Amino acid sequence: MGRAGSRERAVIVGKSSELKPSSLTFRIAAPAGFSLVELLVVIGIIGILVSLLMPALARVRQHANSVKCQSNLYQIGSALQMYSNEYRGWLYPVGPKDPITGVPKTLGLEPGLPKEDRWPSLVFDPHVWNPPIMLCPSDFEPAEEHSYLLNKHLADRGVRFGRSRVGQLDSTQVVVMGEKVSSQGDYYMSRGNGFEPSEFFRVVEPYRHGARLGSNYLYLDMHVSTALPNDAVRGVDPWDLGMGITPTTQPGQ
Repeated sequence: MGRAGSRERAVIVGKSSELKPSSLTFRIAAPAGFSLVELLVVIGIIGILVSLLMPALARVRQHANSVKCQSNLYQIGSALQMYSNEYRGWLYPVGPKDPITGVPKTLGLEPGLPKEDRWPSLVFDPHVWNPPIMLCPSDFEPAEEHSYLLNKHLADRGVRFGRSRVGQLDSTQVVVMGEKVSSQGDYYMSRGNGFEPSEFFRVVEPYRHGARLGSNYLYLDMHVSTALPNDAVRGVDPWDLGMGITPTTQPGQ
């Protein structure tokens, strides 16, 4: 019995040694997937990160638009300086005096005035009424294709470029140009209707670049800065503070 059993074991061992590796089957465990809870946690984390990044990205975009807007106003200021050099210091073009009020008429949305005769056509080169430089990147589809308007109080009072003081303010505080309300087509901020001394609060956009910054303004000394409306409005009509200036006329009037 012992010898027979050993022979059988030898035969079995011999057969097992003849098995080829390719004939063996292996079981590989499938990787475990994410559970629903884990997926919800990941989605929640992504949502939190997006909510933190979006305001920061919006502020960066807002700041970039404000810088571009300031660049536009600097370039407009340079064009107005060249105009003033040619026209003996006058800041910008206006029309003849109104026979009733005695102040110069504007060259903007006056009835019957062709677009080609509006003041931008007389200042910029090429001579077009709607140059791209007159568009703020934060102002979407503004009326009459421009974002900025001039301070007509200066023309009414005969103020020329180079004045160091106007009324009770110095040139660093006197506004030459501001940003307008998108829906308004005005080219000037001028005197009010008798109840308000100025059209500032009707035509000037107070918060183009955010509630904390306000809007951009070009000043008489040709610097550009951002200001809140309560600070800027003082520089629009400095004669409201006291001393007045006798109006004079522009060349050819």
